[in-house]
Amino acid sequence: MSVNAGFRTKVRDMNTRRASKLQRRLAFAICLIVGAGCAASSGSFANPFAETKTPQQQALEIEPMLQAAGFSELPAVTADQATRLKTLPPLALNYFDDKNGVRHYWVADPEFCKCLFHGDEASYQRYENIKLQNQVAERDRRAVEMQQQQQMMGPPGFGPGFGFGGGSGFSFGGGGFGLSF
Repeated sequence: MSVNAGFRTKVRDMNTRRASKLQRRLAFAICLIVGAGCAASSGSFANPFAETKTPQQQALEIEPMLQAAGFSELPAVTADQATRLKTLPPLALNYFDDKNGVRHYWVADPEFCKCLFHGDEASYQRYENIKLQNQVAERDRRAVEMQQQQQMMGPPGFGPGFGFGGGSGFSFGGGGFGLSF
C-alpha cells in the first residue's frame, strides 16, 4: 500500500467520523430544543407536542385537587339540577360575589361526577397552591427525564478518537481527530 493511499484512507476515516459526530450533535440539539419546548409550556395550544387531555383525564386531575383544597362536592340530585349543570362551562374555575360581597368559587363537572364543586376564598387559595406545587413537580419530573436522556447520549465531543504524534503523550479529541503532545 502506498503512502498516498494510506493518507487517503485516514482522511476518509476522519471525514466519516466527523460526519458521525455532527449527526450525533445535531440529534442531541434537536432533542434539547424539543425537550425545552415541552418543558416550557404545559398547554397544548402553545406546545404542539404536548398531549391533549380528554375531559375525563382533566376531571381526574382537577377534582382531587379541589377536594384536597376544601371545595365541597354538590351532586346534581334532580333532573332539573342535572340539566342546569350541563349549561355551565365544564371543568373551568369560576366565581361569583354574593349580595354581601363575599366571593364564592365553583367548578362544574356535568359529565363525570355530575356535580358542582363550591369553595370559599381560603379553598381557592389552597387550590392554587396545590396546582402550583403539581406544576413544579411535573417540571422537575421532566427535567430529571431530560437529564437521564442526556446522560444516556453522553456529553458532546466525547467518544472514540485517535491521536497523531509520538507514542507517549496527551491526546484530546473524539469522534474526529486528536492531537498528541
